[in-house]
Amino acid sequence: MIRSVVRGGVIAGLLAVLIPSAVGQAPVDKVVVRDTAKKDGSTKSYDGALVLDKSGLSVTDSSGKLLVVVSFNDFVKFTPGELPGVDRTSILSRIAEEERRTKKDYEAARIGYKAMLEKAATAPEKSKRYLAYKLAMMTTRVADEAADDENWAALAAEAIKDWDQFLTDYATGWEVWSAAHTNARLLAEVGKYAEAARMWSRLAKNNDLPAELRREAAIQEIDAQIRSKSYALASTASEALLATTAPGTIKDRLAVYAAAAKAAISGDPLSGLKEIEAKIAATKEPIVRATGYSLIGELYLAANKPRDAMWNFLWVETVYNTDKDEVFKALNRLSELYQLQNEEDRAKAYREKIRRIRATFAY
Repeated sequence: MIRSVVRGGVIAGLLAVLIPSAVGQAPVDKVVVRDTAKKDGSTKSYDGALVLDKSGLSVTDSSGKLLVVVSFNDFVKFTPGELPGVDRTSILSRIAEEERRTKKDYEAARIGYKAMLEKAATAPEKSKRYLAYKLAMMTTRVADEAADDENWAALAAEAIKDWDQFLTDYATGWEVWSAAHTNARLLAEVGKYAEAARMWSRLAKNNDLPAELRREAAIQEIDAQIRSKSYALASTASEALLATTAPGTIKDRLAVYAAAAKAAISGDPLSGLKEIEAKIAATKEPIVRATGYSLIGELYLAANKPRDAMWNFLWVETVYNTDKDEVFKALNRLSELYQLQNEEDRAKAYREKIRRIRATFAY
């Protein structure tokens, strides 16, 4: 009874905040982003449409006027306005369940979104895309909350299946980049880097995305190719991208990938260490250094030197850890390496670290 009252209060609060009071006025999207002008974690809210097109991610008002350009790194939360063919009260009920952040509530939201999607067969693509995205995200959240003894692998496989279906069905919309990013995280955790590379390849060729995201997808494709030991593909791709990239952080990062792939192809993976170490020493950019140490770790793995690989992944975790994606990849490798060396307690500790970091991904 108390739970019902609380739930009703939460939904009523959401309705009061999110549905415009003016009679006849259609509800609009609400987008919450980090306030980049401040360093205290403050956020700002915008009422308008969230749009991802060739020019980037932005919020526009009802007339199409630009309100703000948004970076995915600063994107915090999206609450939809009007979704034709979908009952808004039901959407807000699902959002209320999500915000309680428990495995039970994520599962309830997942079931709700699935039922809504099944009923939305004739709804516009925007509505179906959002529901399919939320269904896959709730399947992911259920998996994220699960420990090893709760059949995590099966839950993660179900989430990956949902994301694969979403990315097959939809190529446009702000949800696409978030979907790919989340799917890549899951694929890294289960060690399916070749699948991740193929997924990133599709996004790199998606001309509906802005050039910046297509380039990042191409870089992530190279990263996944190296981790899946597809060194020849990684070498060709990194050299081609290097040739068209202006000097700077991105080019420095690509140079590290190119050096690692070249060394791995040579038959002597460790022959690339000096070149990568020199590139690390020549930059102060944390992302370039994190990429360098991570790829040195991969070269040591290719040379069957897991203990040396471990120390380099630890550099990424403990020192050059500003990029969550690189940290997540390092944690996965460390968990695998400790397991390989029969250090079960440490392997378990790293699986718990992985479980905690999952919750920090906001998509």
